[in-house]
Amino acid sequence: MRIASNIVGLDTLNKLKINNKAKEKDMEKLSSGLKINRAGDDAAGLTISEKMRGQIRGLEQASRNVQDGLSLINTAEGGLQEITEIIQRQRELIIQGSNDTYTESDRKKIDQEISKLTDEINSLANRTDFNTTNLLARSDFQVLKDRSSHNVDISNVGPLPKTTDRQRYLGFLPIGTNDEPLNVKSSTTKTEINDTYNQQAQTTPITSQDGRQGYNDYEKKEHVHTETTSTKEYLFARELYTDTAYKDRYKQLDIRDSTERNILFQTNLIPNVQTVGILPNFGRFSDDSISIEIDGSLTTLANINIKSSTKELGKISVLYEKDGFEIEKVITTDGSSFKAEFKVRNNSGDDHRTINIRTAFSAGHSAHYTLSSSSGIPIGGTASGAQIPNTGTAFEISNSLVDFNLSFLSDGANTKPSSLTTPSTRFGVDGSVITSTWENNDISDGEVLEFGISLDNFNFKQDIYLFTEQHTNQIDSIIETTTTDIKDIDYIPPNVSIQTGANENQSVKIPLFKLDADGLGLANVGLLPPAIPEQSIASTDNALNKVSSYRGLYGALQNRMEHTLTNVGNAFENLASSESRIRDADMAVEMMKFSQKNILTQAAQAMLIQANLEPQGVLQLLK
Repeated sequence: MRIASNIVGLDTLNKLKINNKAKEKDMEKLSSGLKINRAGDDAAGLTISEKMRGQIRGLEQASRNVQDGLSLINTAEGGLQEITEIIQRQRELIIQGSNDTYTESDRKKIDQEISKLTDEINSLANRTDFNTTNLLARSDFQVLKDRSSHNVDISNVGPLPKTTDRQRYLGFLPIGTNDEPLNVKSSTTKTEINDTYNQQAQTTPITSQDGRQGYNDYEKKEHVHTETTSTKEYLFARELYTDTAYKDRYKQLDIRDSTERNILFQTNLIPNVQTVGILPNFGRFSDDSISIEIDGSLTTLANINIKSSTKELGKISVLYEKDGFEIEKVITTDGSSFKAEFKVRNNSGDDHRTINIRTAFSAGHSAHYTLSSSSGIPIGGTASGAQIPNTGTAFEISNSLVDFNLSFLSDGANTKPSSLTTPSTRFGVDGSVITSTWENNDISDGEVLEFGISLDNFNFKQDIYLFTEQHTNQIDSIIETTTTDIKDIDYIPPNVSIQTGANENQSVKIPLFKLDADGLGLANVGLLPPAIPEQSIASTDNALNKVSSYRGLYGALQNRMEHTLTNVGNAFENLASSESRIRDADMAVEMMKFSQKNILTQAAQAMLIQANLEPQGVLQLLK
């Protein structure tokens, strides 16, 4: 046994010191919540943790940066929205003012509003800022290449070959009218001016040779000014037909019928020019204008059945039958006169049948004539049978083409009308007719009522001429001036760089453009000179396309940065979790370790007491 050196006590004391030191570290971890409180706790872990902390704090700031970038884009997009609304209003006003229902005073007021809206575009672009950085009126872009051009191309063609339009037709002129050779009646030369405007514009992303992102602005304005000078000549000629066979054809009388119920008196030849009042159609008998009243029952000849009919050269015969009566209508011509004969026969077997007949003689087509009567028949009213002569001419009918007579048939058993109604002086105007009436005819069985009219003594006062009308068109010159302005620029716009990550080269660039009136091509839009409405509409369309493309670009960047923001949040969360596992203390584990060290310390203290008591055994040996 040794008392100079208490080896057991020294050893126990050393263990106590070690346990106290370990317990102190556990207490430090428990009190700080950190597994690493100094480099000595975990040198490698501390290095890794500090690197991660730099990343975490960088990601945290990057998230705020991205949100700031989104706010910047929203600010720019809001300004573009207002500019879009202004351009739409300008376009609406230009279309409104282009309508000719507005006066010059109205257009001045509309143009004034368009001008004020242009000023507002400039003002809005200049004051759309984010933290004092202008977003919509930038001019500090770097031009990479400018291929813009201005070109004026003038072409002149002419004269071009003449074109001729000739029309030939037959017509009437008074006898003795001179022939006229084909000659120029009128000649006019005029210049027509036409302006057309074409515009197109587009903005296309490009990449510069050094890898930078830029844009190409392409805009083409084309103005085509055309001046067409042309000469139009009107030539006229008339030529008398001297061929006797042809010349006299139109004087040869003939009868025509569209149906057996509608028979026209006219010449053998109808010229193909139709001048109202001188057509060679001298009248007609139409079944629907002939009324038949049998024993008080009224109808028209058009409603009576045709029993039979024949058509011969110069003659048409039609036989009708109704209620025991047979009605025969015969129209004939000998080439120089017409005759219309009617025979009404009672075949009913009954006597004292009553029949009234009224015929309306009308002018053919739109021809009109002057009526007179050398026999003393009153014109413009109704004449009684006593005023109608038994024989001879009833009326003289005339117009600028022909004179002829109308007579009632008086030979044989023919009966003159019981009354006669005529229009006032002019016959054929507005559908006026000569109405002849045979009334109160008492017809016994087998008896016949006969009557009719004759048209004769035709005196033609005009000849047939061949007319030629010729129009010649000569384009003397076409001068076309095409002015082309092309803006074709490659450039790098100024941009705002948004740091979207914790490390270098992790950024998104937001380009900034020039979107004031000048940048959008709206500086000179309007209704009044020097502005041109058609060109102004095209300019507003191009401006809308440009603004829409920039809004689309900003929208794409906005979507991209929203995804970036989500990704930064995910990276921050996972990196923070990893760093926590390295540096943060697990309190349960550390408490367990602390309890273990606390027990060991207390045990070491107890053993130290025992070690200190052991030398006291020497005293027992000394007794």
